[in-house]
Amino acid sequence: MDLVLMVCLLASPETCREEHVAIGYELADPRMCMAGAVPVIAEWSETNPDWRVARWKCGRASRAAALDSKIGAN
Repeated sequence: MDLVLMVCLLASPETCREEHVAIGYELADPRMCMAGAVPVIAEWSETNPDWRVARWKCGRASRAAALDSKIGAN
């Protein structure tokens, strides 16, 4: 499951992008994802202080993201 964040640059609020944060298989149930999202968003925000989370949702991990995580693990 991914947490899909729509984030916007603080210095230029019209500059936005989508960020995918893998939250793991243990949160595969969308209700669990929603419940576990707040600390993940807080951590992302702390490590990316120039960006603001405008909105977020839970979604299935994309195939490309799954491949990226497998490649990165090797």
